[in-house]
Amino acid sequence: MGRMSVRWISCAAMLSMMAWGGVAHAKAVETGGYAISGFTLGDWSKIAGFPLGFQTSNIITPNPDKPLRIRSLVGLMYNFSRTVNVPQQNYGNANDLLQLTTKNTSVLFGIGPEFGPSKGDSQPFVYGTVGFDTYWTSSNLAGTVNGKPYYSSNGDSRIGFAWAAGLGIRKVVGHGEKLELSAEYRSGNGHRYLKPDQITTTPGNDSPTMSRDSRSTDQIVIRLGSTLGQ
Repeated sequence: MGRMSVRWISCAAMLSMMAWGGVAHAKAVETGGYAISGFTLGDWSKIAGFPLGFQTSNIITPNPDKPLRIRSLVGLMYNFSRTVNVPQQNYGNANDLLQLTTKNTSVLFGIGPEFGPSKGDSQPFVYGTVGFDTYWTSSNLAGTVNGKPYYSSNGDSRIGFAWAAGLGIRKVVGHGEKLELSAEYRSGNGHRYLKPDQITTTPGNDSPTMSRDSRSTDQIVIRLGSTLGQ
């Protein structure tokens, strides 16, 4: 774990303690539980499988007469295994064939402001958070190179800064209970993963050349669940 990761975790922990310190002075606190899914974007969409997970939230309202709230989220997301082929034009030998199989598990954390009405049966809102994502990525490259079997493991385990911006709506369904549907664009930084278009083979060489660079992990997270509290 690098120094920058430690700094972001420390900052996130401080923000969380400040938020919880405000609970004693809050006029309302809601706790939420959600199923989450969505779809991947950018470079991450070229290798990552379907995402599925769960998330919890705490929503603190300092003053119901004002639109500002503090929102914190913690979740676990799994990207199912996905196998993609290395592009044909990347092969240096006629019979080369490689496939990249990737799966990933992430812990998601974020905290930040939320804006929207606290009263009424329907309560639309927008929000932004900063925090971190952890990555436990399994990435295996297997196939045939220069007529010989080939296999390598190219996974990554790390933690990196993440930010999100989203919108949603909560609907009152009972005393102290609301249904929530929301979505966010989430971007994590510093994740090192292998893309199929950056894997190449050369004539007479038994091992491919590859580049596992630092890239962003972008996705849309869709959230459906309920909140309890006043």
